[in-house]
Amino acid sequence: MVEPLERAISSYVSKKFVMVDENVSVANAVKLTQPKNIETIIVTSNNGKAVGIVTDSDILEKVVIKGDDSDLVYLKSIMTSPILTLHNTASLKQAIELMRVRKIKRVPIVDSHNKNAQIIGIVTQKALAEAIRNSVIEKTFQSYRVSIKENYKPIFGNLGFIMQFAGILMIVPAIFGTLLNELESAASIYLAVISMSLTGFILNTFGEKSTLNLKQSSIVVVSSFTLLSLYGSLPYIYVNPFDLNFDSLSLFVSSVLESSSGYTTTGISTIESPESLPESLVFYRSYTQWVGGLSFVYLVMALYYPETKLATMKNMIAGGILKFRQLLSTISIIFVIYTVIFILLIFFMGNIHLIEAVSLSFTTLVTGGFIPDSTIFDSINSYQLILIMAGMMIAALPFGFHYGIFSKEVKSRRLSMEIIVYLFFVLLLTVLFIIIEPSISTHDLLTSVFHVVSASTTTGFSFINLSSLSLEGKLFLIFVMLVGGTAFSTAGGIKIARLLLIFQKLKGNTIFLSMSDAFTPLSISSTAIQFRKHGEGQKLSIKKKNGSKSKNGLVYHDSQKLSLLSDKAFRDAIFVIILFIILSVISATTISYLNKNDFVDALFESSSALSNTGLSVGITTMDLDLVSKLILSINMVLGRFEIIALLYIFISRLRR
Repeated sequence: MVEPLERAISSYVSKKFVMVDENVSVANAVKLTQPKNIETIIVTSNNGKAVGIVTDSDILEKVVIKGDDSDLVYLKSIMTSPILTLHNTASLKQAIELMRVRKIKRVPIVDSHNKNAQIIGIVTQKALAEAIRNSVIEKTFQSYRVSIKENYKPIFGNLGFIMQFAGILMIVPAIFGTLLNELESAASIYLAVISMSLTGFILNTFGEKSTLNLKQSSIVVVSSFTLLSLYGSLPYIYVNPFDLNFDSLSLFVSSVLESSSGYTTTGISTIESPESLPESLVFYRSYTQWVGGLSFVYLVMALYYPETKLATMKNMIAGGILKFRQLLSTISIIFVIYTVIFILLIFFMGNIHLIEAVSLSFTTLVTGGFIPDSTIFDSINSYQLILIMAGMMIAALPFGFHYGIFSKEVKSRRLSMEIIVYLFFVLLLTVLFIIIEPSISTHDLLTSVFHVVSASTTTGFSFINLSSLSLEGKLFLIFVMLVGGTAFSTAGGIKIARLLLIFQKLKGNTIFLSMSDAFTPLSISSTAIQFRKHGEGQKLSIKKKNGSKSKNGLVYHDSQKLSLLSDKAFRDAIFVIILFIILSVISATTISYLNKNDFVDALFESSSALSNTGLSVGITTMDLDLVSKLILSINMVLGRFEIIALLYIFISRLRR
């Protein structure tokens, strides 16, 4: 960018001047300039050569103030001569310097290519000052424009795309409500669709779809869940399934809690009788979980990792790093197949309505937790209960594992170390829960197993009074919920992958991989956001020659070769665990204080929201104060992107 003072004056030349013979009277000259509002007169000799200059100031000072007759005063007697000119190639700096030295306010400009030095215009001091001021402002805001273009336009563009896509997806329950002639419910969902789509359109107008860095991705994720929670609350506000005596603020906060619980697949709710809702709203609730748990997650992953970065990182991260085509296949085919199968099985295996089977399948396969009927588990038989447990477990396994099952590209379908550890972990937890909480296990062994699976997959289904559990039983389930499922799944919580990583790091800084060319993910995995930085700027590849093969087919790599990955992952894993614990305790302390609840019960509730589980000991009701509802809503959103994404926005050191 050229400095303002170095710019050519040709861009600032004014044509507002007249050329008048030196023998013309001042009165006649004014008659020529006044109609055109011209302030400069170039005085010429008999042969047409410019010999002087007269300005309005000259006429005022040398004629008007003196009281002379302008008809008797000629231009040659008041002109400034000789005339000073500059070539049109001169710079602003040269023009300003000439004006300063000669104490003049305007300079005629001549064409440098014209031998006769013909005057082509005038440059005034006022025009130059205006030009410099505009240039300084332009230069000052240039950095801001660049910053907006580079930092915020991609955010707006990607966020707009997500909101428009969400709006399209939400048309399904709106049409369903229309077909059922539930016009109030349908209208409320259409309102949410229009709001999401319009917001997406506006954001796209100001943004551009391009690759995001870690900070930008974090902003997109946080903003997406926030906007979806807000717009998703509109059907609840419109229909008001809560207390009819709620004031506007209470209705809004309660609606946001329900919406946040849906899109974050938490499932915690203050609606005690969902069966009293319109069927289309029941469908809408479970559908928001299905969208939030599957499609939206895949879109976020695609945003986090462009195709090239996915390719460079596929050898480092387990379970879910797939190409966009594979992600799209998993969304549109694999989980749709799962859903259809579960709907049919649940529907034909017992006495349950089709809409309830659909809603229950949606919420099961994304570890959601919303139930279509408060007494639905009373009518479910043991086979359906086992089927639901299987669905919860399936949803808690890595996305890449599901793609691997159906893909022809996969030569082997062995479980990754993380999945094996997770299954063993669930089995161990079940045995421990039976020992810790005999009041349930003696009543029904299946009940104990079901609730452990529900907590460990962070689904949140329950058909017992959890408030009657012992102190040990509550603390046990809090631990189970906070741990959560596997990475790159719909399950929430800290994730088994992080615990594995920490264990392996403390054990001896050794990372092991299966060297089969089959589909077996890396035994250490975590969320996409953690490893993004390692995918930027360098390609890390893991080859057989870098390690030594053992009898069990695993290759062990020296930690020094993977120190960049393991150190960063280890620090982030520790950080996430600390954040989960601290936020759960702070939230529980606040809720306990505001509602005079037992601290452990409040901790149960806050941990359930933060881990996106949805189990409740009875604190989350319509009577819960507004501040506590907001805290739970915030916990659910923070838990969905595992808290750390919010910190990536504000703390640059964490992104390194």
